[in-house]
Amino acid sequence: MIFTNPHQAAEPIRAILANAQRILLLSHVNPDGDAIGSLLGTMHVLRALGKETVALASSAPIDYCAALPGFTEVHVYRSGDPLPDCDLIWMVDVAHLSRAGAIYDEHAATLQSRPLVIVDHHATNDGGGTVSLIQANAPSCAEVLFDLFTVLKWPLSPDAATCLFLGMMTDTQSFQTPTVTPETLRRAAALLEAGADKELVVNAVFFSIPPATLRLTGMAMANLQQEDGIFWTVVTQEMLRVTHADEAATDDTVSRLQRVAGMRACVLFRERPDGTVKISLRSIPGIDVAAVAQQWGGGGHRQAAGATLKMSLAEAVDAVLPALRKAVLR
Repeated sequence: MIFTNPHQAAEPIRAILANAQRILLLSHVNPDGDAIGSLLGTMHVLRALGKETVALASSAPIDYCAALPGFTEVHVYRSGDPLPDCDLIWMVDVAHLSRAGAIYDEHAATLQSRPLVIVDHHATNDGGGTVSLIQANAPSCAEVLFDLFTVLKWPLSPDAATCLFLGMMTDTQSFQTPTVTPETLRRAAALLEAGADKELVVNAVFFSIPPATLRLTGMAMANLQQEDGIFWTVVTQEMLRVTHADEAATDDTVSRLQRVAGMRACVLFRERPDGTVKISLRSIPGIDVAAVAQQWGGGGHRQAAGATLKMSLAEAVDAVLPALRKAVLR
């Protein structure tokens, strides 16, 4: 069942949860603030209902999430690990089951054999859960979860509110994205009223940037390329090695790319250890980069999307830029 309204999804989710005691919480590979904030926010809410939860990240979370309450309970999946026992799986911020990364690659049959709740906000999500709540126009998954928990009248602790607030703030780029509405700000205010620790979130996101991240961003931006409103740069494995930065550090480069004056669309090409290339695409309203990402099996939002290309860095640049030019000219 696929729902786009939390009022419609509430009772099916309540019913499926009634038959579950041990719940496995998952999100997407290379989890960002919205992924981990939503994951932990859901963990706190379900535990308050008396449920046993296991929060499992598909790969290492971005650094600033370590400040969130409950972060130490997030397990990071390693290839070959068994999937924790559970009688329900709850996935957040996942545009497709395959976005669970190695967890999906190695345990797809298990994921599809358990009751599955999906809460998401990606336009490219076509469902896949026993119950799926997908609001493609929502600025963040955390906002969708807030509405769902409110409709269900499930208690929202200060810890849960803090996690959801971080998810909402980071995915909206501090409430700057085009999909932010007055209702978004009212929900953020409601989270603060519920006890969300704004100072903790602000300090973690904006005042705790590792020096290695800034060194990497500097190297990447020194090689910035541009052409008719399209900006791009690359991050190689050698750049990561020299700066001692991890792969999550590239999020800082992406955020700076999309703030360059005159930017209509931008893309960061990141070389991965296995020889593939991860692309992160951003654009202004009216330019659909999700459609570009889908050409290589990726997806996301119209103004923020990504994909993994099984080719060299040079081949990826040669393949993606023409597709991005077409998207900009439409």
